[in-house]
Amino acid sequence: MPQDRESGNRARLWGRKMARTVADALGATLINPGFSNEAMWNGRRILIKAAHRDTPQIGATFATLNRVSAVIAALQVKDKDYTLHEVSSEWFIQHMSPSRSPKASHVMMVNCSKVREEGKKLGPMKES
Repeated sequence: MPQDRESGNRARLWGRKMARTVADALGATLINPGFSNEAMWNGRRILIKAAHRDTPQIGATFATLNRVSAVIAALQVKDKDYTLHEVSSEWFIQHMSPSRSPKASHVMMVNCSKVREEGKKLGPMKES
């Protein structure tokens, strides 16, 4: 089912909340909390993404991918349980395809199943 303005706003707010949760779990520092999911972690700039179990893809813009060295994805396993996966920004770019949404044509998408299969597993995390 396509997103409308209200469901899109809920997803955006949940994504920001999850970015804080992931940053805390990693010991990372969000660069611009509330406005960006980019963080500094182990001397590197990263992008934090999160997806519910039934969400097939995560997305990022070229501009963001050109600023970060890696994408950390918190992918839901069940209820409030997530597994953290890391892929390089280069890997993300190699595996992405354009969003099907006409309003998000600048966003590039990667299948969560690919991230689960090929990403570096960092470990479990609980949603707060």
